[in-house]
Amino acid sequence: MMRKLKIFFKKCQDKSFGGIVFLMIILLLTACSVQSKLNKKYMGKSFLEVMEVMGAPTNIENLVGGGTVRVYIKKEMLKEAPINTGQFQYDKFNSPKVLKTEITEFYVNPEGIVKNIKYSSEFSK
Repeated sequence: MMRKLKIFFKKCQDKSFGGIVFLMIILLLTACSVQSKLNKKYMGKSFLEVMEVMGAPTNIENLVGGGTVRVYIKKEMLKEAPINTGQFQYDKFNSPKVLKTEITEFYVNPEGIVKNIKYSSEFSK
């Protein structure tokens, strides 16, 4: 077992192996994102399936080519959370309350099929 670990760490010192490991980590993180989950669930499907889960959109905008952009805006107030500095401290530190705004845009063609999805989140005090 120790020998296998030594071989692994030697390979990690090789730049090309380190680059491959870094690329795999990036791919893993992007595969778990909200954007990719939305794409897997709704891309190429009828917008009626989106409405069954998320309800009516907050805003609908017409596009020049005949399609629409259907926007969902969700606002949530995040609570204060204790901040631990990792050292002994006399005073308690809390993060401030923050308003989180999630914006999801569904680009729908004239036939009602989802062609593109954009997700973003913003934080404000």
